[in-house]
Order: sequence, then structure tokens, then C-alpha cells
Amino acid sequence: MRDDHDRFEALGVQVLAISAESAAAGESYLKSNPLPFPILGDGDHAVFDAYDVISKAMSLGQRPAVFVIDANGVVQYDHVGTQQWQIPSDADVLGLLEQLD
Repeated sequence: MRDDHDRFEALGVQVLAISAESAAAGESYLKSNPLPFPILGDGDHAVFDAYDVISKAMSLGQRPAVFVIDANGVVQYDHVGTQQWQIPSDADVLGLLEQLD
């Protein structure tokens, strides 16, 4: 989503990343890996647990996930994988967002 951030913004979408680490760890990561959107820390895993993005036996850590949540807080799309390569492509997510508009 970093590479297509301007396309997400053009659709009025706010991209947020949530890390299973503390906010300080996210800030440290951003110093060497700048992103055009914020990383929010979830060190106590409250968000991960609420959206069922917890580590599973087939996963090597936190499972990769993409959620599209509308302005009313309704989840319009969710995808939770077991490995990083299972994240939907930006093109797929952008296509979905264009359909929701």
C-alpha cells in the first residue's frame, strides 16, 4: 500500500498499519523504513484479538490482514491470511474500494 498510497488517498481512503508491537517499536521501524501512512502500536494485542488476527499454528507470527472499514465503522471487506504472501494485491483492494464508492 506504500507504493499506491496516492491512489488510495485519491479515493478518500485513510490507510493505517497496525503493528503487534508497541508504538515506540513502530516509530523505530519508520525511521529506517518510512511509510506515507501511520503505524499504530498494538502491544497488548487488543485490536489483533478483536479482529481475530492472532498467531495460528500455520503462521510464523501475526497473520497478515487487510480490513476495509467504512466511515460508519462497518467492515466492508476483510482478508486474513497465514503468510505474508497472502496479502491481497493493491489492485484488488483498490478495485473493491472503487466498487464501494
